[in-house]
This record gives sequence, C-alpha cells and structure tokens, in this order.
Amino acid sequence: MRTAAFLIAVALISSCAKTKEIAEDVVGVSEPWEETNTIADTCGSEKLQHLLGQNISEFDTAAHAGPVRVLGVNDIYTEDYRPERLNIFVDGNGTVVNLYCQ
Repeated sequence: MRTAAFLIAVALISSCAKTKEIAEDVVGVSEPWEETNTIADTCGSEKLQHLLGQNISEFDTAAHAGPVRVLGVNDIYTEDYRPERLNIFVDGNGTVVNLYCQ
C-alpha cells in the first residue's frame, strides 16, 4: 500500500514539473517589458504638451483630427481603451492639468 501511494506521489510531482516547463515555453515573454508596455502617441498628445498650464479655451477642438474628450479632474468617465482619443483634463478654473491618449 505504501509503495502505491509513493508511486502516485512521484507521478504527480513529475507531471507538475513538466506542466511548468510547458507553461514557461508557451507564456514566455520574447520582448522586454518596457517595449511592450509603453503608451504610443496615437492621438497627437506630444504636439499639444504646450497646453499644460493654459486655459482650455486655447485648444481648438475643431482643428484636432480625431476624437477629443475634455474632463474635469473629478468627472466620471469610461475607461474604454481608444488609442486615437485625446483626453484633456482640466481643473476647476479650466486650466489644462493633463493630456494623453486613451
């Protein structure tokens, strides 16, 4: 009886080790984390960094190609990922405090 329990335990341990090896081969990351997780400037936010600290009235939404969302810092908004959308956050005075693509 002890021999059977021992053989079952050995079989379980060896199968777990093989599963881990297979999982590492399948899931392994081929690119560095920094390269795969950088946020691309897909909405043109880099060109608009000069707006930081300016009033939102300085920004012409009609001249910007692509969707724009202007939000107050306490506004409720969806977090759906749309890389072409420009998000502009303003404070209570209408001053641009942050802008980025998403």
